[in-house]
Amino acid sequence: MHAYLVLISFLSFLLIPFFLIKYITNPIEWKQRLGFIKIPHHNKKTIWFHAASVGEINALALLIEKFIEEYGTQYYVVISTMTTTGHERAKSLADKYRENIFQILVPVDIPFAVKRAIRKISPDILVIAETEIWPLFIHYAHKDGAKILIVNGRISHKTVKSYKRFGCIFKNTLKLIDEIGAQTEEDKHRFTELTENTVEVTGNLKFALHLPDYEVEAIKKEWHLTSQFIITFGSSRPGEELLVAELYHFLNEKGVDFQILLAPRHLQRLDEIEKLLTQNHVQFQKLSEIFSPAPLLLIDKMGELTKAYAVSEVTLVGGSFYDFTGHNPLEPAYFSKPILMGPYYSSCKESVGALSSAGAIRIVEKENLPEAVIDLYQNPHKRAEMGNRAKEVMEQNMGALDKTLRMIEDFL
Repeated sequence: MHAYLVLISFLSFLLIPFFLIKYITNPIEWKQRLGFIKIPHHNKKTIWFHAASVGEINALALLIEKFIEEYGTQYYVVISTMTTTGHERAKSLADKYRENIFQILVPVDIPFAVKRAIRKISPDILVIAETEIWPLFIHYAHKDGAKILIVNGRISHKTVKSYKRFGCIFKNTLKLIDEIGAQTEEDKHRFTELTENTVEVTGNLKFALHLPDYEVEAIKKEWHLTSQFIITFGSSRPGEELLVAELYHFLNEKGVDFQILLAPRHLQRLDEIEKLLTQNHVQFQKLSEIFSPAPLLLIDKMGELTKAYAVSEVTLVGGSFYDFTGHNPLEPAYFSKPILMGPYYSSCKESVGALSSAGAIRIVEKENLPEAVIDLYQNPHKRAEMGNRAKEVMEQNMGALDKTLRMIEDFL
């Protein structure tokens, strides 16, 4: 670790001009990225939850709420995220518990930024979601006296190989972690290849989603959704928007009264997607400009996908029809929706496996997608049955929340 510290300190020095430019162009974000954090004064112990992005924060949300309900009088909660979208989700939690939560962007994993942030927050417990293993972050938190836990831990075979390749760094880092709560037995086995510390299977917190109870009819009115058959294609990736265009024409030819809600995974691709839809003669409106019913509504704002799932009759989960490793299908499952997904879902195998075993999801090849959609259109009973089974899977896996909370309690 000493050699790593020296190397990173040297590289940090070389990157000072880069950091200065970032700070000048975006001072609000980069003030926190560089460890300049102004945390509200409090007289409690501190627990720091860290997650990468929106999905990980959504998985932690109910855990954090339960923790505050039981220990909010003793502990102040800090939530950090890697991404700005995750930061916005954390802010919504902080707004709900103004006296108990403070959200920040995690400092860059360089010595002066991490040390300053750790010194300012001084956590008693650091809870890290999934595999956000940043060596300096963990090193300085341990040095400051924090107990360090990984919750909802998952790790791929590829990551294990990478960590072993840099064993001098990650083996020493993992020694500093007091306990790991893994999602599955497979994850536990992989973690034990890297560390002799305690690893327990606590389950997948993503099953313990706590999403808003939306007023469905109000959303339909606001979005001009007048069809009785609404389809959401969530988190689309390159190539999949063309599948949506083909589905659009297929349903038109079949005389189906439908509306498609298309939510790209990355909004920076909007121009590209609008051009593709126009070239393929798809009539659409953007959500930000909606003024009348449209056969396809392009969701061009962050944070709207769960609303789209909530108002849908059928949901399609993207990143799975081409090899982008898939996106988690649990949000539509939370809203009791039937789910169609492509064959590429390596990043969410456990979720897909649980839903598939229950008959709540269908895995279809991209060329068979139109037929799978029309089958669900023609069989509303099948849609309802799949949706009910999806909700049952979510309820059956709620145990992960209690197991993870009990694990944290051992270190309070």
